[in-house]
Amino acid sequence: MRRNLEQLGGAEHDVLVIGGGIQGACVAWDAALRGLKVALVERDDFGGATSANSLRIVHGGIRYLARGDLVRMRESTRERSALLRVAPGLVQPLPVLVPTGPPGVPGRAAFGVALTLTHLLSPARNRDLHPSRHIAAGRVLSRSECLRRFPALDRDSCTGGALWYDARMTRPERLTLAFVVSAASVGAQVANHAEADGFEVTGGAVRAVRVTDRLTGRSHQVRARQVVIAAGPWSQALAGLAQERPTPVPGSPRHALALNLVVGRRWSDAAIGLRSDPSSEADPGGSGGRFLFLAPQERTTLLGTWYGVTHSGDGHAAALERGAETLLAQFNRACPGLGLSEADVLGIQWGRLPLKAGLESGPAAILAERPRGIGPGGDGPANLRIIEAVKYTTARAVAQTVVDGVLNSLSLEARPCRTAETPLVGAELSQGDRSSVAQRILYAAEEEMGVTLGDVIFRRTELGDLPGPDREAVMMACRIVGDARGWDQRRRDAEVTSVLGAGPA
Repeated sequence: MRRNLEQLGGAEHDVLVIGGGIQGACVAWDAALRGLKVALVERDDFGGATSANSLRIVHGGIRYLARGDLVRMRESTRERSALLRVAPGLVQPLPVLVPTGPPGVPGRAAFGVALTLTHLLSPARNRDLHPSRHIAAGRVLSRSECLRRFPALDRDSCTGGALWYDARMTRPERLTLAFVVSAASVGAQVANHAEADGFEVTGGAVRAVRVTDRLTGRSHQVRARQVVIAAGPWSQALAGLAQERPTPVPGSPRHALALNLVVGRRWSDAAIGLRSDPSSEADPGGSGGRFLFLAPQERTTLLGTWYGVTHSGDGHAAALERGAETLLAQFNRACPGLGLSEADVLGIQWGRLPLKAGLESGPAAILAERPRGIGPGGDGPANLRIIEAVKYTTARAVAQTVVDGVLNSLSLEARPCRTAETPLVGAELSQGDRSSVAQRILYAAEEEMGVTLGDVIFRRTELGDLPGPDREAVMMACRIVGDARGWDQRRRDAEVTSVLGAGPA
């Protein structure tokens, strides 16, 4: 996979995808696999923003069963199976434990019924899955077994628990990259650090998009018959550049700042779900009683999720600090046995997520539950559509719908979507990576479009894992990447300073 913006500016593409997070990556892969001529551009690095900072849990839909929403439950179960099938090396089964007894948590009998129904309603959940990726049936646990699995629980209030299986992404940034690499493997032209910053609109349609190489400053005109914007919280502003009249400024915020904490302890091999304080004024919407999760990693645990509405003028760093303090306090109230302190926190992962904001039923300040899709038509060009994901888990299914619409707009016959069965390049099961760190760094630079030192360290290797890379590792990586890319000493010094100073976010 080589970066070539000159090639992007060549012949006309069937579809140009703007945005290389998980949603844009899925659209590019699906479109390319269906035989369309595809271009994908990302202003920073693939999966480098919210997509990289997921809680990493692929939920199978039991939450929707509790609401009686069987359609969304089946969708989540289907998409969990699809990710386990196409990326078995990056997605694996994850036990999830919810203790019973605390206020607001269903009892063991209610959970028993829910787990039985979940099992009966998902008979195909293990279809074509590697045996090591099978999702086992859930069950209720006794008090003693629950305490054995998670000793930090309050022994007086715990009455038992429910255990079921979902899945976890070992590395969401690598999974996003696998979708991009797979698209490139079947002919898509892709480029990171390539910003779409202008639209040529004539006759009510986008004829070309100006894409600026952020590394060289050179601009290229990319022509496409259809344009899909999948740029997350930047989508609306970007689409406004292509509209005949400016996009109106919404009366209320449309995105929340969301964060997870990375702590240097590991309590269990299961993800643990805990009810937050039902009277918590710190919860968005003021309702409290949300489920918080401890998601185990190899040597650490992710605590999530806090989110809050920020307004223009709010200090970004101050909001993150406030959110981190709030989330830590919520976990300590939900489970005092954790005994968490600021010293346990290795770092913060954050991103921006869409709110309901009056666009779907429910309080405006609650996270959106359905993907946002706009166009084509309306006030914008006839061949421009916008799509914004709300769940990493269902991005593949959303992309399928988007590409169906693209085919229809191009007046092409329907072509079946194969992304739920086709293995992703670089996401297969392996017996372990026996290559040296130096070999993986060189491969990332030469074959995976790691064009900056941050790309390689934070999103293509494990060197950037919290608490962060040490200077010796950064210098070694810089020598390898710099030699491969012909960097002079000034560029090398700048790359090292950027990595050591900025971090992955």
